[in-house]
Amino acid sequence: MKPAVAEEELGNCGSDEDDRPCPRRPGDDSSVGRVKTEGKGASWAKKAAQGAAQIDVAKASLAKRKPREAVRVAEAKAEEAAKAAEAMAEARRLRATSVPAMRYTYPTPEDEYDTRTMETMQIISVKVASIKDPLRWPLQVFGIVAVCDVLDHKRNIVFQRPRNGCQNITEEDPYLALTGPSRAVAVSMKPTFIEVSLKVKGATKSDDKDLSELVVNFRSGCWLVGAYPSRLSTLEFKYDIVMHSVEATICIKVTGGSWPGGFRGVFSAFTTSAADLKVKLLDFGDDGGMPVDAGGMVKLSRSAVSVGLEEILKVSAVACPINEERVCESSEASFKPAKAGISHSDVELKVGSCSMEVSVAWSLFCC
Repeated sequence: MKPAVAEEELGNCGSDEDDRPCPRRPGDDSSVGRVKTEGKGASWAKKAAQGAAQIDVAKASLAKRKPREAVRVAEAKAEEAAKAAEAMAEARRLRATSVPAMRYTYPTPEDEYDTRTMETMQIISVKVASIKDPLRWPLQVFGIVAVCDVLDHKRNIVFQRPRNGCQNITEEDPYLALTGPSRAVAVSMKPTFIEVSLKVKGATKSDDKDLSELVVNFRSGCWLVGAYPSRLSTLEFKYDIVMHSVEATICIKVTGGSWPGGFRGVFSAFTTSAADLKVKLLDFGDDGGMPVDAGGMVKLSRSAVSVGLEEILKVSAVACPINEERVCESSEASFKPAKAGISHSDVELKVGSCSMEVSVAWSLFCC
């Protein structure tokens, strides 16, 4: 007896649901199953060829994109590297002091053996006393003035303006708007340097003029002469020498009211022995009002001054009317210097309805 083949298997073979070749009975030369299988194989081959062609096209497109992408990546990296190099060069050029203000306001037991009072220079003002041809008033001034002292021999910035943020200096008001030093300037028998690099902005960079290029050194007992000619100007430095001094960092906070409208404001610091040598902490007009942050702290242009340990520090606020028919208003707070810690004023500054609390952080020096 011949082996039986299941009718169900024979009935389904070669159908669309079954890709297997049909079983063949002995002696059956039917080519139906083979034809169907060969037809499906051709279809698979065609699809495979199409897929391969698509892959080749994709590879070719990717190969074309890769160089462009590589160029973009390289350009982005080069730009990033250039910015980093520029930032490093600027940091090296400025060499800003790494010694902060209030360094020893809260001294450790070890600090008490290493810190002391020092002789210091109090920078009051820097004035463009005169100019030469071809310069004409007013001047758009930018550049830097810095002091390098014995504490770390790095630049303690006194004045700094970029080319796109010049200060307008007139013949009637020829003073630089100082924003430093950021801490007290210590003096010893070792040289201390003042560096000046100031320019006058022209219509283009090529039209810029060198206003002053100076490097002046001084030491204890050998001081500045006051006036220094250089390039197209003469600068005058006004300063004070403070013996046995401590550093005082001043903070002013508005506690109530607001600065009176129509009044220009000037905050200053000075000592009882040199009341004519006032350090201008802030000078503002009535256009934008007194600059105050969200916490009520007045944004002072300068905050660090030097005070002799036996002196009395005074902080004053003066409101000058824009309309000359009105009178000025002023207020003062006094402080006895200390070697460390923070002092708060017993009496608040009061100008119009504006009440302000003054605090001073004291610090010695380590050299």
